Amino acid sequence: MESRLQRFELQSIARSILPTSRTAKCLRIRAYDSDVQVWKSKAHGTASYKGLQTCSSVWACPVCSAKIAERRRVELIDAMEMHKAQGGTVSLLTLTTPHQRGDVLVELLAQQGKALQSFLRDRKVRAVFAEMGYLGQVRALEVTHGRKSAKNNGWHPHFHILQFHQVKGSEADRKDWTARLYLRWVAYCEKAGLGTPSYAHGIKLDDGMKAAQYVTKWGLEDEMTKGHTKKGKAGGESPFDLLRAVLADRTDRQAAALFKEFAQGFKGKQQLSWSRGLKARFMVDEKTDEELSQEKDDRATLLGLLTVDQWRDVLKVDGRGVLLDIAAKGGWHNVQRYLWLIEGAREGVTIDPEILIEARQLLTGVCHG
Repeated sequence: MESRLQRFELQSIARSILPTSRTAKCLRIRAYDSDVQVWKSKAHGTASYKGLQTCSSVWACPVCSAKIAERRRVELIDAMEMHKAQGGTVSLLTLTTPHQRGDVLVELLAQQGKALQSFLRDRKVRAVFAEMGYLGQVRALEVTHGRKSAKNNGWHPHFHILQFHQVKGSEADRKDWTARLYLRWVAYCEKAGLGTPSYAHGIKLDDGMKAAQYVTKWGLEDEMTKGHTKKGKAGGESPFDLLRAVLADRTDRQAAALFKEFAQGFKGKQQLSWSRGLKARFMVDEKTDEELSQEKDDRATLLGLLTVDQWRDVLKVDGRGVLLDIAAKGGWHNVQRYLWLIEGAREGVTIDPEILIEARQLLTGVCHG
């Protein structure tokens, strides 16, 4: 619930940066005049809303992305387990390109996309894949920004490609495959105007164990390891790190501008791209992000309903996450006490934030009084 509370806070930050987007309305406006419902999961002990519109944005929305990414993670785990049971193996191919502080993200993405498509169609690349006993792949696009690093190289988009294949290969085989793939990657990066990626940073082919570790962590809420949501390393910031920066310092206009550029550049892009026939091979259902974001927990129970006025009060004090926290830990009777406390917001009364913090602690059982 602590992670969920922060995601609601970050969603409010995203709303302030993208005021006309669907994310700005996500989990704020009722769906078709439905009642605002609060449910509690029997399996996880967490609380959630029903009866509200969702944006289903895996890129811009911290709330929807967590739910979608977790379900995508499960799809990948199931596919890998079935592949392993059939005697197959996996590798994680990472491809990156040179990048500079002055790069425009949408232009960089277009150049990289052009290079990748040419690379994957290349005859010599396909020959390497054939030696690996290639069956298919799942591609993910990840990006960080280096504004806080010693050498700010701006946006750093890169591809993670999970390869499903039948030949494990020796360490010598892996080095040979990497070297041959690198030569073709360089050729298409240069042709696309991206410059020459180094061998040390431009390509990496990890063995099955490292690939499995990467995917196992994919989308876990506590770790926030899904590309744009995780916490960056070595001075790099993920897009959701930029939201955290604005949450910590509302005057950080650079972080806000960069997140807006990210959201616009990634809008409409797929989170994961499965090669043709791979989902069918591993019996993975074809579900859209919207379908996943709206899936219901069959093991959840209804705690209660909120009136229109009560929901307006919650929005007035930006208390969506706090209310869920109280519902999960303190029960519905404490939710009703919280709603009584914030009722004054309806009449324009300013409620001291410190009082709300103390109320949350009291009503969730964090402190006693």
